Amino acid sequence: MKKVGIVGIDLKCLSTLHGIDALNASGNNFGNMLFTNAAHEQIKFSERIGFVWNVEEVKDNYSSILIPAANWLNAKNDWGDLASLIERTDLPCVIVGLGSQLDSLADVKDIPFGTKRLLKVISERSKSLGVRGEFTAEVVRACGVDNVEVLGCPSIFVSGTVPKIREIDLSAITRIGIGPTRYVLNAVNDRNRNDKQRQLYQFAIREASSIYFQSESYEIKMLSRDVSISDEENETAKEYYGCSSHNELSNLLMLKGKYHTDLSHWIADVRKDDIYIGTRIHGVIAATIAGTPAILITHDNRTKELADYMAVPNVSIDDFEMSALYDLPYLLSKMDYAKYLRRSDNNLKRLMSFYKLNGIESNLYYDNGIK
Repeated sequence: MKKVGIVGIDLKCLSTLHGIDALNASGNNFGNMLFTNAAHEQIKFSERIGFVWNVEEVKDNYSSILIPAANWLNAKNDWGDLASLIERTDLPCVIVGLGSQLDSLADVKDIPFGTKRLLKVISERSKSLGVRGEFTAEVVRACGVDNVEVLGCPSIFVSGTVPKIREIDLSAITRIGIGPTRYVLNAVNDRNRNDKQRQLYQFAIREASSIYFQSESYEIKMLSRDVSISDEENETAKEYYGCSSHNELSNLLMLKGKYHTDLSHWIADVRKDDIYIGTRIHGVIAATIAGTPAILITHDNRTKELADYMAVPNVSIDDFEMSALYDLPYLLSKMDYAKYLRRSDNNLKRLMSFYKLNGIESNLYYDNGIK
């Protein structure tokens, strides 16, 4: 029987790497592991084919191609080469989890031609394109492709069904996991001194039990004992975190900092936390899979549209008050986890139907055992 070829990062190789080598292999964000893992777990008879392949070998050995995508609709990435490979295979091709990084529909003109061609090629080889939210659906339509369906991110169903959130004692929250977002470490100045992302890092270094890093190269190098870190980087980081010395920062990062090259280890760690709070959508999804109550602080279009569609408990970073971190029982009481469960049940049904309509056998199931 021919298999489904999955386009994505090499999870097996990634699990053997450390530090910056691992970050590079993850696609510069360890969150990419979640939707890639989900594809392999959800799809029967699947196998990774990567992003570049021998066309004849793929035609001979695979029945179709599946792409677990990320925020590919932006002004930077041109996916024309992938479009050409898919076109040359003449195989059915399905995409799920596609997201947009644009600020508005006016920016659709900035999407590279090759990426727009990829949308067209996939639209001709599938019933519909599975996207993360309503805004991304509008972006795809603005690119001239109308067969689009909003599905959220399939990574939430990596275990095959809807993950349940465990009950916690609100009066006994002691272990707090924090996952902010920072791609570049900048020196502290008057403009970013009150930046809420920075405040989250400073809260985390003082109060959290775990700090989860997904793309922060300085901390990932520090945790892997990378000797290439410069004195200037150390000084900048010390000021950013508000620590009195580099030794203090180093000791705290070693105590609390975490990055993961294997999803099972990530889930095991975040399961130890009583609550997870962060601006990373896949950090929230990892916590949810682990059964840990999570709160997403939305800070851009891509996190907002996913949070809205998936009913992930969330609050806008503009509305979020940092003082709420010191009254977590109250903050949790404002979150609607029952709505998340209802929405997830419906989203699971939609995803199952999507795979079936596109001729892909899945391992998804309801809790009552019906597949």
